[in-house]
Formats: sequence, C-alpha cells, structure tokens
Amino acid sequence: MSAPIVIIGGGVAGLSCGCYLQMNGYQTQILEANKEPGGLCVSWDRGPYVFDGCLRWLAGTHPSSIFHKVWKELGVFADHKIVNYNEFMRIEGQDGQFVNLPSDLDKLGAEFKRIAPEDSARIDKLIRAARKCVALDPPPQPLELMSGFEKTKMLGPILPMLTVVFGWKNTSIADYVAKYRNPFLREVLLTLTGDPRMSSLVLVMVLSIRGGPNAGSITGGSRGLSESVARRYTKLGGVIRYGTHASSITVEHHRAVGVQSATGENIRADAVVSCADGHAAIFKMLQGRYVNRLLVRAYKNFDVFPGLIQASFGINKTFPATAPTLSIPLREPLVVDDVTKVERLEVSTYGSDSEFCPPGKTVILVRFATRYDYWVQLRTHQPAEYRKAKARLQEQLVALLDQRFPGAGSQVEHADLCTPASYERWTGNRQGSFQGWLPTPQLLGRKFPRTLPGLKNFYMAGHWVEPGGGLPPAALSGRYAAQMICARDGKQFATTTI
Repeated sequence: MSAPIVIIGGGVAGLSCGCYLQMNGYQTQILEANKEPGGLCVSWDRGPYVFDGCLRWLAGTHPSSIFHKVWKELGVFADHKIVNYNEFMRIEGQDGQFVNLPSDLDKLGAEFKRIAPEDSARIDKLIRAARKCVALDPPPQPLELMSGFEKTKMLGPILPMLTVVFGWKNTSIADYVAKYRNPFLREVLLTLTGDPRMSSLVLVMVLSIRGGPNAGSITGGSRGLSESVARRYTKLGGVIRYGTHASSITVEHHRAVGVQSATGENIRADAVVSCADGHAAIFKMLQGRYVNRLLVRAYKNFDVFPGLIQASFGINKTFPATAPTLSIPLREPLVVDDVTKVERLEVSTYGSDSEFCPPGKTVILVRFATRYDYWVQLRTHQPAEYRKAKARLQEQLVALLDQRFPGAGSQVEHADLCTPASYERWTGNRQGSFQGWLPTPQLLGRKFPRTLPGLKNFYMAGHWVEPGGGLPPAALSGRYAAQMICARDGKQFATTTI
C-alpha cells in the first residue's frame, strides 16, 4: 500500500480499529487532537487524586461475552484486574427507605419485592425478561458482511429473546414505570435508567447485564483502559499522532484519499475511518456531500444523551462501608441551570484500592444531566459568569455531600467541575453528548450506516453508529470497521491476544 489507513480520533473506537487493522497487516495512523489517548474514556490528576471521567462499570468482565473477547484482544485484561461487586448500587428514598441492588437477578427480584410486594407480579415479569436477555450478544461481525444464511443461523439462539425485544421496545421508561403501584419502586427503576424518554427495553438490558457476573470494573479505571489499548496499538506497530486535529477529509473521484489537519498538512490515506463526532465528520469534514434521508433526519431531529455535569472531589477522609455507587435524594431540588432541577444525586466513592487516591483518602464523583445550551452560551459569551456558576454549583454540592458524608465538606483538598462545554471542548462531541444517540422507542433498533452513500474507502465507528453508545459497543464498532476493510481487500480477518 502506498499510504496508511488514517483513523480520525484516538478514543476507544479509534484505538480498537487501529489494533485490529494492525493485526491484519495494515499500516495505520491515528490522528488525535488531544495529547493523550481515550477521548471520552479519560481521567485526570488533581494533586494525589485521580478523577475518572467515564468508566463506572464495564460490560465484558465474564468470559462468556463477546465483549470479554474484544477486551482480551485489545490487551485490557493483561494489564488490569477485574473487580466484581456483590451489589452494584444502593438507592435511598426520602423517608429512610433504601434498596441494595445485587448482581444476581434472583436476589434483585427479591429486593424489589421487599420494598414493593404489591407489584410482585410485574416484578416477576421484568426479571423473567431480563433473564432471557442475559445471553444476548451482538454478532461477531457486522451485519453488512453476513450472508442471508448466516443471519438466519444467528436467529436460532436469540429467538427466545425476540419476544422480549418486540414486547418492550416500543414503550418508554416513563410509561412503563407508571404501571407500578409503589412510588419508591417507580423512582428506583427510573434511577436505574436515568432518562424517562428511553425505551423500556433499555431497563431490561441494564438488568440483564448488571444482574449478573458480566458487569464488573477494572483497576485503573478509564485511564487504565485507554492506556492499555493505546499500548497494545503501538506495540502492534501503529502510530498515534497526538495534537493533530482533522479539519477535512480529502475526496477524489468519490473516494476518501486523505485527511487535512487544522495546520494545513495533507495526510494521504489508503482509506479513512472516522471515529470522531458523527456530525462533524459528515457535515463539516465532508461538507454534507454524502448523506441519505436517514442521516439528515437523524442529525436534525433525533434525541441525544443530554449533557452532563461531573463534580469530582478529593477528600482527606475515608467513609467505610459506603456503597461504590449510591443514589441519594435531596430534601430540596438542586437548581443546576436556567431550566434543570435535580432531585437526587448519583454518587460514586473510591478508596485507595481503586488506585485513585492514597490510603486514608477518598475520591467522590457526582454526575447528573443538565442543559447543554445554558453552559455553552455562558462560557462563550460570559466567561466570568460561567466560572462563577461553576464555583457556586460546586459549593452547593460540597454542602449536600457533607449532609450524607459527615465531615467531608471540611476535608475537601481538591475539586473539579466539568460541564457540557468541557465535554465538547475536550472531545468535540456534538451538544457535549457523552454517549451519542438516546435509545428512545423511535430510535432503538435503527441501523446506522458504517459507510456513506456514494463515498468509497470511508468508514465510521464509535457511538454515532451504535445507538446507546458505551465503551464496549465503541470497541466492537472499531473491530467491525476493520473487518469491513479486510472484506474490501479480500483478506481473511484474524485476531491475536496477549
């Protein structure tokens, strides 16, 4: 080949794609705008503390899953220990009620019935649906490469799950949980999914994964995962060009033949794989020349995951026997922006065993949704007010945490607060969305193309082609893109592990 394959974006999808292409004899370059790998899968240091910006749990920690195979091929488990929890979350109510959510579907159903015996029949139906989907895995290769016979053969093992898929997909979470009589259980189920607009099938799938051994975590968190895959990529001979921002994709005779950087450098390519923001790639780098009706409608009308606030605190104190992830109600709603009011906080706590802080200290992370436009406009037009709004919100959160974790407020040594403007600035993701398309009943199940109509030698990977997003689908989508390039060249796709 006269030129390497150029991959735009050094997040998990781009690193994955690069690894698999290198395994199959291709020479590749990854263009990464930042000075470190990972994209959204990133952590940062504040004094002796590590603030993790992404990873809370990881599908694929059990050998039965295709995601486990992917993580092994990408070198993640060679560098990091898998951590499994007996309980994955504790959700507390206003009146002293609580529910601990076990990583076991039978025990999970029993906990739901303990707090809501009047909803036992509906709980049983939910747990049965989740159990049917435990073995559901995405295919090992993209559907675009599968023959009709292979697709038909694939249906056999998943037939029992199809009744669940079609029975739950078209109902929103809000409409589904409204059927429960117990108000606290309604609140618990909404908390588990996070956005009432999503399909109720998302709740089933969350329980099917988290209610089993396939959703643990890894030591080292986001940074550990990203650096492991980046290390695997460079050992395979790949090249990461940090600080290189792709501004446009060069097209000749309707073929992608290179990328132009923001500094004006023309980088020739045998093929281009975009693992960057989907809207930026399609409508800016390619100027909207290669689209179809679905793409235009999707980027104009479809919902995306809302922007996030993440507040991170390094605290010179420990809090023994605290659940790793805790959802706590607020006595009064917290005003987050000009529209959003938050009524509960999801809190993640990490001790020294997480590798995020020294002994005797704790990292506490708080995340919740907010309005993207508010923070971006404030930062753009009133930067001083933007800083004041961040500081004010941070102070309120410290006071709230001190109520639940006595003594925490006076022991905060380092703090940091990220807004949707921070996410957009760091990753380029449109609207600061951290997982791309929101899996609503209207969107879930739609297939987004990995290539664009009329354009050859161009491929896409990442959460803009995988509705619902997340690290495992991003890694798998990079694998899919590599498989499609191998198929283009008539090569047998092969993988290795370490």
